[in-house]
Amino acid sequence: MSTTAASGAPTSRSGAPGPVRTGGATLADVARLAGVSRATASRVLAGRSAGRAASHAQVLAAAEELGYVVNGLARSMMGVGRRSIAFISSIMVGPTFASMAAGAEDVATAEGHLFTMCTTGGDVDRENALIAALSEQRVAAVLLVGSTPATDEFELRAAGYADALDRVGARLILCGRAAVPALPQIASIDYDHRGGVRSGVNHLTGLGHRRIAFIGSLDEMTTSRQRFLGYQDGLTDAGIDFDAGITIRCENTSEEASVMTRAFLAQHPDVTAITCQTDILAVGVYRALHEAGVAVPGDISVVGFDDMQLVGDLTPPLTTIRAPFHEVGELAGRIAVGGPYEEPVVLPVELIVRGSSGPARS
Repeated sequence: MSTTAASGAPTSRSGAPGPVRTGGATLADVARLAGVSRATASRVLAGRSAGRAASHAQVLAAAEELGYVVNGLARSMMGVGRRSIAFISSIMVGPTFASMAAGAEDVATAEGHLFTMCTTGGDVDRENALIAALSEQRVAAVLLVGSTPATDEFELRAAGYADALDRVGARLILCGRAAVPALPQIASIDYDHRGGVRSGVNHLTGLGHRRIAFIGSLDEMTTSRQRFLGYQDGLTDAGIDFDAGITIRCENTSEEASVMTRAFLAQHPDVTAITCQTDILAVGVYRALHEAGVAVPGDISVVGFDDMQLVGDLTPPLTTIRAPFHEVGELAGRIAVGGPYEEPVVLPVELIVRGSSGPARS
């Protein structure tokens, strides 16, 4: 509080002339106005006071009068108040991550936690820095989202993250990524990438297709590896030998998928179906087929993965694998706010048959 002297010059509460501080009230100001120690004021404002003493009401009244705002970050770093849950992915794009984030945020906010979304751009150093900063801020949990390298290096990195978070009472949760067997302390909520693609290939072979191509990144990331293995599983189920010559290596963009498919069609006229690692790639495949005058599914059938909202509006609508992104986020969120976790979770996926798949041409 301040008063104004007869001359009109502002003074402090003590009556000493001088400028009024504009940086906001401090804990010391609240304690002084309430007539209590800073320690007592701190306990009251941190919610650690029983609330029966007269000093409790005095502190709250003083804080309201001064417009004092409790430092939420400081409270969380002391282990009280609302703690944040962080959602970290390499990029924040498309409805898949958005749906997963929405599921986790629904749970976090319902439980009174803050929800923070961060991206790394695929930069390991940036990821390290984020985990370190979140640990310093006493985050409640970190959800590491999406595909990661299937390497020993990642396992060592993840173990370091888990240890750093454990020291502040937080945990690391993998979302949309299979568990690391050597690190059971790291929770994992995933969905059946491999079984999903396998069911798509089984659907195609059931329609008489024998020359089924695959388009995907074909790298050592967990998602691409699992989906490619599902493709091979489906071929094996039908007694079809794997042919590396009809696999198309492609980054996960519709533009590159279109370019790569155009080149592929001229070299492999016997292919009657294409299995796509993602719906994004399927959109590019569609574009290339339509530009080449190839009928879907009369000449070539197409199967995707993810069931993005737009694929039902393609012509024809895309047959694809529906993944439970929102449910993955919800389960991870429940664990993040202190729910039970006993073992890795792999949620089922669903084959959605639409107009892009049909009998193999004779």
